[in-house]
Amino acid sequence: MDLLLNLHALPATAAYAVFMLAGGASAALACALLAPIVRAPQTKEMLDVAMRTTGAVTAALTLTLAFCAVQARSHKTDADRAVRTETAAIAGFARLAARAGPAGEALQPAIRDYVRSIAADEFQSMTASGRSPATQRLADALEEAAYAAAAGLGQSLADDMLQEMDTVEAAREARLHAAAIHLPQEFWLLILLLFSLVVATGPLYPARAHVVAMLGIQAAGLSALIAFLFLIERPFHGVMALSPEPYHVLDHALGLRADPLRHVRTLRH
Repeated sequence: MDLLLNLHALPATAAYAVFMLAGGASAALACALLAPIVRAPQTKEMLDVAMRTTGAVTAALTLTLAFCAVQARSHKTDADRAVRTETAAIAGFARLAARAGPAGEALQPAIRDYVRSIAADEFQSMTASGRSPATQRLADALEEAAYAAAAGLGQSLADDMLQEMDTVEAAREARLHAAAIHLPQEFWLLILLLFSLVVATGPLYPARAHVVAMLGIQAAGLSALIAFLFLIERPFHGVMALSPEPYHVLDHALGLRADPLRHVRTLRH
């Protein structure tokens, strides 16, 4: 698992190179080393059957990769929606806290600390380790502060504050759930089996230099598609991961909102 996550963290060009070299080399070696052992008859009929078989398996693998890419793209869209839903929920909670007077204003530092912890800590590590203990502590502290603030408010405003707090918690759980989503293992097993079948057709061809080179190029091309899928399958990890920028923008907005509030309190005094 750690090896796969480290491979996700490689630059895109390095990940493509690893997959393409491994795939191309396996197909080329299968033909060069096993063709003399298999000794398939080099007739026109045999070569036609071999090409048809390779083409059919290649087509099946390509369709599978296309389907999986659509699934991965859908997961990324859902994850992006979860991020934006969470930032909107936190912003709504902060606006409500600002309306709640001194009790709500006391929540603003806790809200900003929570947002900063998501962006700096949990967002980077949640794919591998789930929820961050530090961010969880800040979330618990924010919830306790919200209940304490609600105790000193009117019934309607208190109910609204607790409802907004519940929305923030639900949005966080949705983001954490989205971070754990990736392609099922069965899809990767199917891809591996189909690619193995492509490699297995190599010994049916004559082990000539140009044939070995063409089989290697074909396998390298398929491996590039597999690498692309590998890079996009986890929404919050790797070079194509979602950015924590919405949380930075929210933190900046909360800071701008806090300054006018502080200015208003100064004028009142």
